[in-house]
Amino acid sequence: MIDLSILPSRLPPIHTEQGPISIQRIAEKHCYALCEAGQQSIHHVKPWFGSSVCPVTPALSKQCIADMEKARETGYGLTYLLIHDEKCLGMGIINHIHHTHLTANLGYWLRPDACGKGLASAICEALKKLAFTQMNLNRLECFVEPNNKASLRVVERIGGIKEGLCRKRVFGRDALLYAITNES
Repeated sequence: MIDLSILPSRLPPIHTEQGPISIQRIAEKHCYALCEAGQQSIHHVKPWFGSSVCPVTPALSKQCIADMEKARETGYGLTYLLIHDEKCLGMGIINHIHHTHLTANLGYWLRPDACGKGLASAICEALKKLAFTQMNLNRLECFVEPNNKASLRVVERIGGIKEGLCRKRVFGRDALLYAITNES
């Protein structure tokens, strides 16, 4: 099994015109920042991710963080947040880790005011590097809503190759499957 406890709590920052944006592993200290980001983002995140990773109250935020920490401890996955000036701009997730085949799912969401600035590609690139260099995974899979043009651009930008349409794959909705391998 991949030991997720040895992975860094911070990844290299993203440098922007507004200053550096840190990539921090989700922790209790992020409770209120995550809650505020969730309130801003729930309408476009919930249809695709559900509400558990986009909490809108402090209590739900604390539960989300506890669930993400348990997922890390059990080897299921790990979650990082984009943080700028103590404000959460979004989330990146590597989960559904298959320890035998060394594959996992890659997902992300951004709050609306953080979209269109290259942050989705940046956090996905950072997680991709973590997955292939430190976790020694062979493959990451991304499921993208067919009409989500922005996410299609992100997954193609980070080296994703479209493998096909998965019917009723995410909350009963169709999704395009993109794969990123450690040769990408």
